[in-house]
Amino acid sequence: MKVRALIIDDEAPARQELRFLLSALPWLSIVGEAENASEGLAAIVAYHPDLIFLDIEMPKQSGVDLCTEIARLANPPEVIFATAYHHYAAQAFELCALDYILKPYHPPRVLKAAHKARLAVEKKIMAKPHATLERLPLRVGDRMLLVPYDDISVAYTDGRDVLVASKGAVHRSDLSLQELEERLKTHNFFRVHRGYLVNLGKIREISPWFSGSYVLKVEDFVSEVPVSRKQARDFRLRVGL
Repeated sequence: MKVRALIIDDEAPARQELRFLLSALPWLSIVGEAENASEGLAAIVAYHPDLIFLDIEMPKQSGVDLCTEIARLANPPEVIFATAYHHYAAQAFELCALDYILKPYHPPRVLKAAHKARLAVEKKIMAKPHATLERLPLRVGDRMLLVPYDDISVAYTDGRDVLVASKGAVHRSDLSLQELEERLKTHNFFRVHRGYLVNLGKIREISPWFSGSYVLKVEDFVSEVPVSRKQARDFRLRVGL
């Protein structure tokens, strides 16, 4: 399984360094970044990460304050604090975090904390009474084809139909694009445009377009996919641009 992680830190170089260190872990996926507590909370609600790397010293609202809010969520993610001050980290760890890492980052310590979080996330999943079937039913004539979520490249609207592209084939879904977004948003899918839902792991090329928007080339999908201006900022956060 992939552990979905979010980085919340007001310093861009710190976010970039942490993203680089975590890129060594094939089982971990960075689904987004945020530069303050309010943006971070919105990202948690939008992306449903399993794990958060959270800076303590941030303007307006500290990481400890945000961690307290996170703990009230129905299914809170694990939290690893990041700070330059050992005494802050130790105090925060006692309050609501799984672990902490100190700046400047020591790579083995970062990876050790990440592995600890992986075990905690897997334990949560194993404790769930029922696992959901991670396949999407798609219509093929009078049959229903069960397609693994990871095989889906793009879901999009074509007139009144909702079509799903997977491994070079296109099938019709009985679900609306909004319903597909709700089902797939915790599996690395993002609504880049009102008419397109994209598997971020299938993106092969990103090109700038008019007025801050983008167009994408996606694996197993012949057409370019537009990213609307409205979604461009959140898209950049999701892919780390």
